[in-house]
Amino acid sequence: MSDAPSKRWPDGRPDALVSPEALLAEERLAFTDRIIGLEQQVKELQAVSRLSPSETVAAEANIVGLKSSLTWRAGRMVTLPVRVLRHVKRRVLG
Repeated sequence: MSDAPSKRWPDGRPDALVSPEALLAEERLAFTDRIIGLEQQVKELQAVSRLSPSETVAAEANIVGLKSSLTWRAGRMVTLPVRVLRHVKRRVLG
């Protein structure tokens, strides 16, 4: 048998039950804590992904160079039927 207190007995007494309001307040606190944690993660990810204007221009130039390469164009041609079918499927099935 476990010595851990049950949710039904917050203070260790068998006759004491947790009120629905207390459970709701506990859930709200857990959700608030989760939201705060997620907001912090978003801030960290945004800080990491920010590029300076010159880095942004360089990255865009790299992408343009990549898309103009023979390998990129050949890959686009090979995957064209799959992309067309996917587009048609989205249109038909909504």
